Amino acid sequence: MNLNTFFLRVALLASLSILSTSAFAQQWYHVELVVFERLSGANAEHWPVMNNIRSGSLSPQMANNQIQPAAVETLAGVSQRLQNASNYRVHYHKAWQQPMLSKGSARSIQINSDNGLVEGALKVYRVNYLHADIDLWFKENGSSLSNWNAATPEGVELGGPRNPNLAQIRRIKSKALNYFDHPRIAAILQLTPVAAPASAVSKTPESYSLPETSEATEGQ
Repeated sequence: MNLNTFFLRVALLASLSILSTSAFAQQWYHVELVVFERLSGANAEHWPVMNNIRSGSLSPQMANNQIQPAAVETLAGVSQRLQNASNYRVHYHKAWQQPMLSKGSARSIQINSDNGLVEGALKVYRVNYLHADIDLWFKENGSSLSNWNAATPEGVELGGPRNPNLAQIRRIKSKALNYFDHPRIAAILQLTPVAAPASAVSKTPESYSLPETSEATEGQ
């Protein structure tokens, strides 16, 4: 093996090592989400048809190098005040920790309330700044409210139930209360920087064997 081949192998192995640990080098955040209903909100007749509900590939209960469960803490007081108010009802309050990745690398988090009324997904990512892509349905209507019973020529089903849909994509701020408004269902999201949890770091990092020094002189 000549020197050029040796250094090429070293560079390749170093690149693989960097890639294997890149997820752990990202800044982790404590993510906390509260979703609540406006009891005095508009009872609109023209909510969108709920054909397909967006899902996420991760859930707050998972524990791996992409997400870790966490205790609700930063928004506990906010959630309690909303629950105590006569015109609001909290349906979802959970927290987790995750690394902040690019838009293309980030994965959506599945959002499901215990009472089955809130379902959808949340994706947080960084493109120069933090962003949140939230898409939640409030399933207050379980049956079809449409007078149509057929699909359009394009294949869009018109007869599904119509429900409030909170769908927004926007820039958010770290440590701030980020409010997503809607006449019927709303959400508060907070992201707080935290240290990468030890349980998310690989216990047995990959290692690679380099060629013996003598091999580098062969062919010289």
